Amino acid sequence: MKQLSITIAIIFIFNACSTKYENINLKQEQKNIIKLTNKILRLSNHIDKEEAKRFSYETINYSKTLAKNYKVTTPALIHNTLINLNIKQKGYCYHYANDLINYLKDKKFKSFYFKKVVSKRGEYFEHTALILTRDDISFHNSLVFDAWRNTGDLFWSKIKDDKKYKWEIR
Repeated sequence: MKQLSITIAIIFIFNACSTKYENINLKQEQKNIIKLTNKILRLSNHIDKEEAKRFSYETINYSKTLAKNYKVTTPALIHNTLINLNIKQKGYCYHYANDLINYLKDKKFKSFYFKKVVSKRGEYFEHTALILTRDDISFHNSLVFDAWRNTGDLFWSKIKDDKKYKWEIR
């Protein structure tokens, strides 16, 4: 009974922080796709422009799809707590990273590839994401993609510019 009371309290307390994707701002999404495409193209002269556009569209949209599939309605750390309480089934960072990388591998991009990265390996707050890279792009200049961090609203930056996590290849 005590666990049920705590669970109900958590749900009501954090309901105000819920995340919904029904009212996606299409103009902002279009701007983000263009912004990400340009960031990818600046990584290397050998990246295909159409692939960069398609990747940007697919990654931004599929990140939101994953959050919806995982039934995420709270910020990421709260959602993790709900998984730990067996209220939610999926939505840890590694779920996002694994599902996103498998989805992207099926797209068969040829001018770049993906790898999983980890921060704080073996620690309680270990975190997993993925990077876009090529052989002519250094690890620190590769782009990290984290769909978990902002609850399905895709975060991206160069690895060296990510102030929150220090990444290494998984």
